Amino acid sequence: MGTYTGADAFLEVINRYGVEHVFFNPGIDNAPLLEAISECRSSDKPSPKSILCLDESVAMHAAHGHHMATGKAQVVLVHSELGTMQIGGAIHNAQWGKIPVIFCAEPLGPSGRVNWRQEPFDQGSMVRNFVKWDHQLQDGEDLREVLQKAFHVASSEPCGPVYLILPRGIYDREMNSAYVYEEEAHDPYLSAAVDMDTLEEVADSLIEAKNPLIITGYLGRNRQAVPELVSLAEALCARVLTADVWMNFPNNHPLFAFMDPDTPWGGPSYLTTADVILAVDYDMHYAAPPTVPDPNSKIIHMDMDLKNKGEPLWKRIPDISVPVDSSTAVPALRDIISRKLTAQDRERLKRRFEDIKREHARLREKWRTMAITSAEQVPITRDWLCHCINEVITEETIIVNQTITPSASVVHQIERTQPGSMFSCAGGSIGWAPGAGLGVKLGFPDRDVISLMGDGAFVYGCPVATLWSAVFYNAPFLSVIFNNQAYNAIKMLFRETYDVDNMGADIKNPPDYAMVAQSCHAYGRTVEKPADVIPALKEALEQTRKGKPAVLDVRLSGR
Repeated sequence: MGTYTGADAFLEVINRYGVEHVFFNPGIDNAPLLEAISECRSSDKPSPKSILCLDESVAMHAAHGHHMATGKAQVVLVHSELGTMQIGGAIHNAQWGKIPVIFCAEPLGPSGRVNWRQEPFDQGSMVRNFVKWDHQLQDGEDLREVLQKAFHVASSEPCGPVYLILPRGIYDREMNSAYVYEEEAHDPYLSAAVDMDTLEEVADSLIEAKNPLIITGYLGRNRQAVPELVSLAEALCARVLTADVWMNFPNNHPLFAFMDPDTPWGGPSYLTTADVILAVDYDMHYAAPPTVPDPNSKIIHMDMDLKNKGEPLWKRIPDISVPVDSSTAVPALRDIISRKLTAQDRERLKRRFEDIKREHARLREKWRTMAITSAEQVPITRDWLCHCINEVITEETIIVNQTITPSASVVHQIERTQPGSMFSCAGGSIGWAPGAGLGVKLGFPDRDVISLMGDGAFVYGCPVATLWSAVFYNAPFLSVIFNNQAYNAIKMLFRETYDVDNMGADIKNPPDYAMVAQSCHAYGRTVEKPADVIPALKEALEQTRKGKPAVLDVRLSGR
């Protein structure tokens, strides 16, 4: 029988937690573990697949996307402090996205190293503000015990990244193979019982409301909770306003809160007109819009994480707070409401539903008309592009979205009805979409994956590194670049703030992104005519189905 090493212990733990892929950028410290993975796979022993990423940020974003697709915890390996720093904004995105990922690096540096304050160098401090836990393995600690804790911390609600600093040589170190795994501690968020008395109070407030609004951000991470939310909304006849990070609510449903495309920020906002707001699994965006609820509205917050990074919703203490798992609470609340409704209530709610249904249909047609009437407009409009995407996809297609100024068009023009069919980035670091598309495709190799991004996100997303991995690991997905040849979001803010039309944020004479794709053995095409959009999308998807990643560089108007 061979020697049992730290690499064997590491694989034993991550196999227990169902890790399917280890995303890595190589360093001499993680080579023994990668070798152990290779040996296991060649001998048909249980082991995840190692995915080489040519940039560390791609590894983290791919892990991010893979979790959103599969729901499984992730592992990322990078080299020392330099690899940790290269992850950059990707760890910020993982924190805001509540992604359970354990990323590991070795400690590096001379003995006695200090910072400018003459304090001992602390490698974990580089990412401490963005993780749930960081830990440097010490002599005498069992790697399996530390890893088990890391997975538990990362996967306990609210989920989030964990940073482990593992000394060089740990994977080669001989260990005692006998180890008794401790029974998992109960997650306090999940073990809390639903307070039925409080739900009764919530139900009364919602039934009495004249204009209730349900708002959610990440309920869709539990896919079984999506139809339950639909059922709750239907019982209450209340609009649902949803962030696009997850597919929380089908956007073709009459109760989906469509915005008016002709009014800035979609106003008058549903937030400002609601008298009771039920916020379920919702926290403030990294770049939150300026709209706030009416000060006289009642706010009910149902979430496993009521602290929301330490700041109450809209800087207001909720009138009712319910610390609860939404997948349990939402159906319970629906049942209470259904039981409490009188015949008079049901007739009133029926009339409200018809009003909301008519408004939804009117606004939906308004968005459709805006797209259709721009079918011959040059440059191509974002609404026409999104309309065309909607024409070529199926319910099974997965959309990975990191558009910024075109995001409203994506949400209103591309129909998404199935849980797990739309993923977006909760954080503010641009460049998530390419790597996330790779991770999603690895999670669902048999489904079409289309990653939407601006030209800035394509550049920030390390396209050469991402496309190489997509080719090498046969994970072909389609990248659609909404190329307005500018940092348009910044231009808009600059224009609003300083009344200046151009602040030097245009990307004129842009790189040939299609040629970048072709140089990476992917399919690449530039699209400038509206009539070419649908044929180009069909051809690009056909290329991905044949095993070739594809990039469409669609040249858009600045609007």
